[in-house]
Amino acid sequence: MSSTNVDGRRARGQATRELILRAARTAIAEDGYAGTTTRAVAERAGVRLSLVHYHFGGKQQLLRALLEHENERLLERQRALYAGPESLAEKWLRACDYLVEDLRSGYVRVLWELWAIGLAEPDLAAHWREAISSWLGLLEGVTVDWAAEQDLELPMSPRAVTALVASAFLGAEALILAGIDEKTAPNLEALRSCAKLIERLETVDGPARVPS
Repeated sequence: MSSTNVDGRRARGQATRELILRAARTAIAEDGYAGTTTRAVAERAGVRLSLVHYHFGGKQQLLRALLEHENERLLERQRALYAGPESLAEKWLRACDYLVEDLRSGYVRVLWELWAIGLAEPDLAAHWREAISSWLGLLEGVTVDWAAEQDLELPMSPRAVTALVASAFLGAEALILAGIDEKTAPNLEALRSCAKLIERLETVDGPARVPS
């Protein structure tokens, strides 16, 4: 078999794998864990059920692959965001926009559905923790670099700052998914307001500033 034929088969296989992952993502977002079967995913993807099992094995392996796929996509987006030339305050606001986008697209529900599954599935829970840990590591690096650039003495460790940031975003996601509207608990307003605090720190002169 020629290398051209081999490469063609690999490309078709990768395209099929991506198609199945997109179908699984839609199924989780719209039907939840209970409604997401390998057969339902195959029907959404327009492929034979055997292809789902060929590429992923069973349902749990498919969901684990979905979590890894989505996490890497979002981490790349976060890396690109924080590598940009904008101020941290501007990047924070864009992160808030991403949250709104992810709520609308169904990604946030996908993440929390997988977390809920992980409560009873240790292997999937381990992958969920790994995904969150990757995000936390990225945020901690951003915090360290920003404090150094601003010559800012943080009132707590960068890891503690990261924990607060992550809790704020994840907590907002949980409340919004639970149906708590913005009028009852203005989560998005609160998150966006934090950009003003960051902007104040970025515009105040003087070394080793400590927020009051």
